[in-house]
Amino acid sequence: MTHPPTSALAELATQHNQLRDMMSRCEQLADQLDTGHAPPDLAPALAQAVASLRVAFETHNRFEEELLRPLLREIDPFAAARIERMVADHIEEHREVRLRLGTAETATLRDVIETLRAHLDAEERYLLSDRVLRDGATGPRS
Repeated sequence: MTHPPTSALAELATQHNQLRDMMSRCEQLADQLDTGHAPPDLAPALAQAVASLRVAFETHNRFEEELLRPLLREIDPFAAARIERMVADHIEEHREVRLRLGTAETATLRDVIETLRAHLDAEERYLLSDRVLRDGATGPRS
């Protein structure tokens, strides 16, 4: 593995913050568009912001999926089947969010952003906490 757990946590936290900033920007643009008094260039600006969010989410997912298995195996080398199921479920969640990020419809966009926020919160709470992933880990902290 190329990243120690604390380094991976720091990078993933940075990426999560960037994604949250991008989601907020998309919501701001959607709010302006929904007022009905938006300038003509607002719809393309929203489309561009969503496209940028989608690219950033893809980049984040590749980084995270590359790290997840090795990090989890480091802390719990005897739970391979459980880890594989958890990683597969996590990747499926990424796929579903990615598919839904293809919309320009503001109500659907708000729903997918809410789902993505909940996903990032859950990652931080369950998968990426320093109680789970730590340098030199031989098992979960008690």
